[in-house]
Amino acid sequence: MGLNMIKLLNSLYLTEKGCCIKNRKFYPVHLRQGEIDGACSIYTLMMNLLILRCVRRNELEDLYDKIKKSPEVVKLFHEFFDKHGLVRNGLYFDKLKKMINRSFGDTVCAEYYNCDKEEAKDGFKNQIKSVLDKDMPIILGIDFKKGGGHAVLAIGYESDDEGLFHIFCLDPGYNCYPTSYWNMVIALDIYRGKYPHQCLTDNPYNCPAIQITETIVVERLRK
Repeated sequence: MGLNMIKLLNSLYLTEKGCCIKNRKFYPVHLRQGEIDGACSIYTLMMNLLILRCVRRNELEDLYDKIKKSPEVVKLFHEFFDKHGLVRNGLYFDKLKKMINRSFGDTVCAEYYNCDKEEAKDGFKNQIKSVLDKDMPIILGIDFKKGGGHAVLAIGYESDDEGLFHIFCLDPGYNCYPTSYWNMVIALDIYRGKYPHQCLTDNPYNCPAIQITETIVVERLRK
């Protein structure tokens, strides 16, 4: 029997402030909805950009524009906070990808993947693993069996000889404790049917059945 393997992004490091970026221990990665303006997809995107070191935590917390920012970051914040700060029903990922590339395309490139297509089937698992193996986070769009959708950031996984069975995520909907890199786990293939996966959270009464419907990979461009 093979051993289980846990993979986490090499750029992450635990400190007294929680999950941070190595060499930037005062920049916690997790953002809880309510700390900055925006929908879950925007929070998740900003966590992704923090890990890629495209934005800084103090820039995100600079509500009154006291910190000098690069023209690229100013354009990014204008797109996602000034124009789309309050998105009640979230953003579809195909639109989110276009917004990223339009506003921040000189710094990053975003790619969209529709996991819901019949031809995709289980291919998204290979995509998630291959992206994380490159030490890049990946944004996941999930639909709940009881209705509604959500966005989380995958930062690691657990696997065995048969493949992935846990995906470790940063979820903007919950607090992230300083002793953990993640605050939500997606347990794969727990159920049958259209919603085969389960969200595991710190609330035992809220661990719903889900499906993973779409992903976005944001890659920093080398200049």
